[in-house]
Amino acid sequence: MRILLVDDEPANLKLLSAILESERHETVCVRNGQEALLYATEDPPELIIADILMPVMDGFVLCWAWMQDPLLQRIPFIFYTATYQNEEDEAFCLAMGASAFLIKPMEPLPLLASIKKVMQEAPSRGLRPSSPAMMEESRFLKLYNERLANKLIQRSEQIVTGQLALQESEASLRLKSTALEAAANGIMITDPKGTIQWANPAFCEQTGYTLAELQGHNPRMLKSGIHGAAYYRQLWETILGGQVWQGELINRHKNGTLIPTETVITPVLNEDGVIQHFVSIKQDITEQKRIQAELRQAQKMDALGRLAGGVAHDFNNMLSVILLNTDLLLGREDLVEPYRKHLLEIHQAGQRSADLTQQLLAFSRKQPAQPRNTDLNQVVVENLKMLSRLITEDIHLQFVKQTELWRVMIDPSQVNQILTNLVINARDALPGVGTITLETSNAHLDECTALALAYLRPGDHVLLTVSDKGCGMDAATLEHAFEPFFTTKREGKGTGLGLATVYSIVKQNHGAIYLHSEVGVGTTVKIYLPRFMDEVAGAPERPEETTPLGTETILVAEDEAAVLKIVRTTLEKQGYTVLSAENPLEVCRISEQYAGPIHLLLTDVVMPGMNGKELQTQLLRMRPDLKTVFMSGYAGEIIAQRGLLMEGTHFIQKPFRIRDLAKKVRETLDS
Repeated sequence: MRILLVDDEPANLKLLSAILESERHETVCVRNGQEALLYATEDPPELIIADILMPVMDGFVLCWAWMQDPLLQRIPFIFYTATYQNEEDEAFCLAMGASAFLIKPMEPLPLLASIKKVMQEAPSRGLRPSSPAMMEESRFLKLYNERLANKLIQRSEQIVTGQLALQESEASLRLKSTALEAAANGIMITDPKGTIQWANPAFCEQTGYTLAELQGHNPRMLKSGIHGAAYYRQLWETILGGQVWQGELINRHKNGTLIPTETVITPVLNEDGVIQHFVSIKQDITEQKRIQAELRQAQKMDALGRLAGGVAHDFNNMLSVILLNTDLLLGREDLVEPYRKHLLEIHQAGQRSADLTQQLLAFSRKQPAQPRNTDLNQVVVENLKMLSRLITEDIHLQFVKQTELWRVMIDPSQVNQILTNLVINARDALPGVGTITLETSNAHLDECTALALAYLRPGDHVLLTVSDKGCGMDAATLEHAFEPFFTTKREGKGTGLGLATVYSIVKQNHGAIYLHSEVGVGTTVKIYLPRFMDEVAGAPERPEETTPLGTETILVAEDEAAVLKIVRTTLEKQGYTVLSAENPLEVCRISEQYAGPIHLLLTDVVMPGMNGKELQTQLLRMRPDLKTVFMSGYAGEIIAQRGLLMEGTHFIQKPFRIRDLAKKVRETLDS
């Protein structure tokens, strides 16, 4: 069958022809109604399928003219339209004599079925008799104009709606564009080859480059050199495969610094699945990395503190044995030289070891501060040997002290921490050779100077100065110098806690710290501590001529056999009756079975099975008047956890000397 197709869209004609020719129909294609009439009058087709909206002559006029021709009106006329789709349009077309009114687009099978139905309803070979009632021209024009007017109104509404939609779309785009511009994360868009086309301000700030400097370049300009070729190869294989890549990328800032970022790269595909762009979103995780590093460092410090506390406990037990035994031997009148001299050296070494243990606990911050009337010169001198071990042979440690230095109220172990941290910092600032100077002096601060030094009170202060002629710090570094975990040393060489610890100690003791530094010149740290005003300040302690004695009964609980033995011997020599056991349960048994009075319990704090506090509670049920002295080689923090560092609690820290033990026992018994 030969079919005339009328449509101004070539694509529509091509598709419709292909569908009909697949059923072995012959098609003739024209672009408008005028061409259709010219062709049909010369060579009438068996069927016409026409669009409505066309230039020159539309489908309505074509159908009316078609039905006016006696020859053509017998040929079935099908409307196939996408523009006119309502019921009024269909009624108008059928009233003019059209055989069918079909709406684009239709699937091939339903379309062919509709055509077949039209042809079956027509007379043989697709012809039909002339329509008995022809539509008058005036009626046609009236209905035609109504259709055009309605379509014009619809079109106007569509245009208005489209304009509104366009405005909403433009507003949405502006909003999205503004959001992209204001986004805190860096956003970069590249073409499929990786050439940068656009970046938001956050990305420019992350990298240090302006948008003009970035556009037209490849992101490889930001490579840090940290990631290997395999890392980038895997990245490109992922995104070129149309998949989203997510991972950590370390970029290099324009100024050379490294910027760790959490990066997501997403391919943007067109409707055919072809990559058009890559969108990269980068979150700067520098602060997150810093916090993670700080957490790891804090965990290390906590582990170190726990280790120090454990080591100190065992070490203090052994030192107690050494110091008490040497005290006992040194108390013998028949001790002759050179044995007395040797014992004194052993005793002094034990005492220095005890001091070293306290420094270890102070460093790990597991020992509570115990401020006392302190000669700063003496503390510096006592630490010079230890400080010398912290520096190399090519660095000279110099101490310039003021005579008749005023005294201060501070825990000497905290001075040890201050000196250790400042000397280590000075050592690291020197190029390997140089001098670190420690200096003490008296300083009277007037109101203006005191106010300038972090609101100190005016008056007398002691000044401790530590200076070097090392690399120094710039102004930006100085601003952060006292921040915890801030360090300018390379990774693994500094905790960032040194100056922060010094600052904390100074403030705790109502002092002030002043830091002056210049790049290439050096650094000076000045610490002002308030003068301790006391009428007896500086007066040397008078050694007690006699050790307090007693005749009471003392029950000793200590799980370390060597310590228990020497404590028992010491107390017995002082006149006391001593009952003892290594096991708390055995101590309870002794208390239960002993018929006489027990005046004092001397117990270790941490023991297996039952701690000292629990043992005290058990014994008080049997002996309500029992007094208690706790002893321990653990740090103060551990003792505090046992609830013992409360007012009224009698406690003695290991290692102790005979005089210290005797004094504490007598003091408790007499309280």
